[in-house]
Amino acid sequence: MSLFNSSTQNIRNYLDFLWAMTEKELKARYKNTFFGFLWIFVNPLFQMLVIGFIFRFFVKEPIEDYFLYLLVGLLIWNFFSLSLLKTTPSIVNERSLIKKAKFPREVIPLSIIFSNFIHLILALLLLLIPTLFIRTLDLMSLPKLFLGFILLLPFTIGISLFTSALNVRFRDINFFVQAILILWFYFTPIVYSINVIPRSVIWLWRINPLTSIVQLFQSAFIAAVPGPGPAMLLSNTVLNLIMVYLGIKLFFLESKYFDDWV
Repeated sequence: MSLFNSSTQNIRNYLDFLWAMTEKELKARYKNTFFGFLWIFVNPLFQMLVIGFIFRFFVKEPIEDYFLYLLVGLLIWNFFSLSLLKTTPSIVNERSLIKKAKFPREVIPLSIIFSNFIHLILALLLLLIPTLFIRTLDLMSLPKLFLGFILLLPFTIGISLFTSALNVRFRDINFFVQAILILWFYFTPIVYSINVIPRSVIWLWRINPLTSIVQLFQSAFIAAVPGPGPAMLLSNTVLNLIMVYLGIKLFFLESKYFDDWV
């Protein structure tokens, strides 16, 4: 019984510390700003207007409710890309904290991801209001939202743990991530429909775990937009799980040497 109580207390202490770090991230981001949390929605809204105005002239296949389609994709992309950009150098950036205290190192990138995830949830809740009003959101599509979250959060955690661990030893990883995200954005169906991709190169989208994730959210908010097909969903999910495993495995192998490398 005492062993159970000890384990329960350890878990509680871990979660308390993780929440404290997450809360610190939340407060630091919008400190001394006028609009505060509204920026989680205003920023992608501006992106939607600019990108949508330009790309609607180049989209080969008309997409119903294109600006909403684009906004949903941008919200998911912004969560993922911002999380990856901030977590990759996070262990190195927190070197002073690592040198001072002993604590689970994974809390550093996890707190960044969870703070961004809270922002994403708030932004999507704000988006529910107009989509319910204009009736593009089908309540029968809500399971797609949950499936999207189930795939998005673990994948972001897995790849963030992977790059943050590698970046401690190889500092070029941070620059590589910044460069690859530019290409990754255009290889994800955010500004275009997956239907315009030729069958001969569709395999490139099947090795992108974000393809199905973005499609799930877009089809949940816009009933007329189809979700990912079984082959796309299966291949993306398998790669998603592989990335989660590799990220967790590498991070805990490398974390033993963080004190020496940072």
